[in-house]
Amino acid sequence: MQPTDPASPFTVRFGDHAISASIMAVTVMPGDTVPVSVEGRDASSSYRIETPADTTTWSPGDAPWSFIAPDVPGLYPLVVHGANDASIQLQVFVLEPWDHDGTHLDGYRIGRYESEPRRGLETYERPEGFIRVTEETRTTQVAPHFRLEQFLCKQTDALPQFVLLDTRLLQLLEDVLATVRERGHDIPTLYIMSGFRTPHYNRAIGNTSTYSRHLYGDAADIFVDATGNARMDDLTGTGRVTEADAELLADIVDAVKAENGEAYVGGMGVYGSAPHRGPFVHVDLRGQRARW
Repeated sequence: MQPTDPASPFTVRFGDHAISASIMAVTVMPGDTVPVSVEGRDASSSYRIETPADTTTWSPGDAPWSFIAPDVPGLYPLVVHGANDASIQLQVFVLEPWDHDGTHLDGYRIGRYESEPRRGLETYERPEGFIRVTEETRTTQVAPHFRLEQFLCKQTDALPQFVLLDTRLLQLLEDVLATVRERGHDIPTLYIMSGFRTPHYNRAIGNTSTYSRHLYGDAADIFVDATGNARMDDLTGTGRVTEADAELLADIVDAVKAENGEAYVGGMGVYGSAPHRGPFVHVDLRGQRARW
């Protein structure tokens, strides 16, 4: 089995996100200024930040810093170096703004989001912008065991595309993957059957929910696939793949959520097999508990 990615001996806080994985994607709007600091610091160690030119300012000493997002959308890696070659790389995506005027962004069909958030909740506000996906960024590592292309909407293979991807979702999936591997399943990543969906694509596949969390970038339909056949594995050891295998994966998700307190509050659903697919588990971070 491949070893799990070890957590860094320190944590980088980028705005509201506390990150200890060796690599993690975060997003900002053009021109935003985001505080960057080191938590769990070893007083005997020094820390330095490595970023693209003209994107950081800092106070005397090691920290805190401020990341100043460029006006041009794109990928701007930021690396914080600590002692003993430890480092954390933040894959900072500066988003492509969208004012929701029309249904396309640079030729890519998005559709329309609901203008009013569901029940007035902030988590259902229309997105301000999207990650632009190009041939150069499509395979970008967005977490230790996940790539950007795993979360793209399936409506087209053409580029550029646009996607939403929540940092907390990546952290949840990394924690779930680590637990799956600890329980003896030798997999390099989780299979993401569905990540981000545009409102257009969501409607096209027959999903009647105009507030699906897939539209907001913090949901994923997942399963374990060590065999590479794009179907859930026999996790229960019965010799057959059934909904019980999805239930076992859901139990792992429950355990991860319980261990992390309020960090991963959201929904989870268990789905059995259908003619065109095997069983899977839906996870999201809607901010309210839901189970089906």
